[in-house]
Amino acid sequence: MANACGRRSVLAGIGLFVAGILFWIAFDKGLEATNAVSFCISCHEMRDNIWPDYKASTHYNTRTGVTAKCADCHVPRALGPKLVRKVVAARELWHAILGTMDTPEKFEARRLALAQRVWATMKATDSRACRNCHAFDRMDLKRQARFAARIHGDALKEGRTCIDCHKGITHRLPKNMPQETRLAEDTSRWKDDPDYAEEIMMTCAPCHGDKGQGKPDGTYPRLAGLDPVYIARQLRAFKARRRINIPMQPYATERELPEEDVQVISLYLSRLKLPSRLGRIDKENFDPLEVLQRSKLVVNVPLWRRGNVEAGGRVYARECAGCHGKTGEGDPNRAIPALRGQYSAYLLRQIQAFARGGRIHDDPRDAAIFASMGEGEINDILAWLSVQDD
Repeated sequence: MANACGRRSVLAGIGLFVAGILFWIAFDKGLEATNAVSFCISCHEMRDNIWPDYKASTHYNTRTGVTAKCADCHVPRALGPKLVRKVVAARELWHAILGTMDTPEKFEARRLALAQRVWATMKATDSRACRNCHAFDRMDLKRQARFAARIHGDALKEGRTCIDCHKGITHRLPKNMPQETRLAEDTSRWKDDPDYAEEIMMTCAPCHGDKGQGKPDGTYPRLAGLDPVYIARQLRAFKARRRINIPMQPYATERELPEEDVQVISLYLSRLKLPSRLGRIDKENFDPLEVLQRSKLVVNVPLWRRGNVEAGGRVYARECAGCHGKTGEGDPNRAIPALRGQYSAYLLRQIQAFARGGRIHDDPRDAAIFASMGEGEINDILAWLSVQDD
């Protein structure tokens, strides 16, 4: 009798042990399944709004084919935090049932709140998810892109974390970014007077064109469509003589260009949109004068034939894209100007000025970086940029 009871106890113990193993395997596989990209985009809110961002990012499409999946960034690896994240994720299922974000408009209205929640988590965990792959203490700065090495070196010394600089690296930034998360000043309190701006523009037009289109030879840059904060910063630099340009000196004074005028003209220029193509011509009602006037506003940068476009794309992606955008579109959240659509000869002169220290880039130390760039590298970058507005 005792032996029978003992055998049953052993068998029961073995059964519980096996059941526990099977349960753990099933549980683990279940967790693994919910970490799959296919699971993440199984609801149309994610598939229609987040998936396109991710596919266009460097976390999906990489030179080496090594990618970061949704769970790599949004699900902790340690079991405890992972289980907490899975429980919290139940909230997302509830909102999917309620239809809180079932249209693009609803999603965009909540994009900022969603992003801020993720940023706060990353900040609180010292960008733990990022550091699973990108460990500061293992970075070989000498092998990094030159500007990135300088910035990462500063971040190490200042104790910054990844998300401090890399918001929007995978998903589009919200359009309504609050001022505290922007590195550019708030323009909502600037004076906005388009009629007065057109009067100011009469002074600017002889050099920069009546629509801010600049000169095709690059003597004067295109101003139309540039970020307003960037334009204002440059005008203030001219006024303070931190940036020297002889033709600008008579106009860049407090008397001729007070701060209020700086704000007015900066906003006005930023809103000017110039076509890169002439567009359709009505052959039946052809008006030569109208076509001529339209053609004067077309800004399409000619191919910079001194460099190689393909090689320039590689150099640009390594050295410039992190700040100026994948195709040179700039970054308004940091008042970083667009390079796409700017005249090549003008860009070349600015690079040369940066290299000799005649104009300050992001940091005075960048002069040495520009000086280290070969003529071929620079021409290749300019060649690649010259075709981005085609």
